[in-house]
Amino acid sequence: MEIHARLNLESGLSSLRTLVRGLCELPDNLRATRHSQGEDEVGLAIDDIEQYLASLKGGPLLRGSGVFYSISAPMRRSDLPIICSCHFKEAPPNLVRMFMERMAAIGILFGYACTWEELQHRNWIFAEVDGGKEGTSEGFEGRDISKYVPGLYWLTLLPEALAERHGVPLAEVSQAALERVDLGGGQHLFRFHDHPEDWRKRTDAMDDLCARLPGVFDVHEVRRLVAKGVKTFAELHDILRPWR
Repeated sequence: MEIHARLNLESGLSSLRTLVRGLCELPDNLRATRHSQGEDEVGLAIDDIEQYLASLKGGPLLRGSGVFYSISAPMRRSDLPIICSCHFKEAPPNLVRMFMERMAAIGILFGYACTWEELQHRNWIFAEVDGGKEGTSEGFEGRDISKYVPGLYWLTLLPEALAERHGVPLAEVSQAALERVDLGGGQHLFRFHDHPEDWRKRTDAMDDLCARLPGVFDVHEVRRLVAKGVKTFAELHDILRPWR
């Protein structure tokens, strides 16, 4: 089972180096050991972390044993966060949890880990334009943390600062979660399912929670708007604009 995770950090070269250092100092089965700029490249070994960090000028692709980290770091846009997309091919859930707890220490703005299917359920929008006559559009929406909390997933790293910014009541989030861990520094890790694949058992409950809580993206609200029908791609763009 493959698990996906996503971490948001402050923009800037210092933050990028802190992130990459953290990924290179993880335990062996999570550690980034090679870097590249292309997804199909095997990558070069990271032999000297300090030397590699000094060479960073943008977001790299990092690999390890069964792990892949893709980092987007728009250095010229201070208003955009650094985003680290993480792919764990066969890592056991407890290892992914360890990853989330360790990475929280570097000041994550928001993070989550879940199966690809849960991620699609929570943020994927598919739309037919003019009943499909003009074509279709699909993709992830609602992931801009400057506007809202993107969702609640198997593991959700929700800092107090982001919750307060969007008016998300942590007490209600805690009540709905199976577990809440205070990691210190205002960081809280919530677990909403026993196992990542158990998300289907709690679909209705989690849908209701995301719809009920202020400040949390509700994908079904967007799907209802799209389902009413759109005649042009421009009309679709206008509908989706608030969630992009």
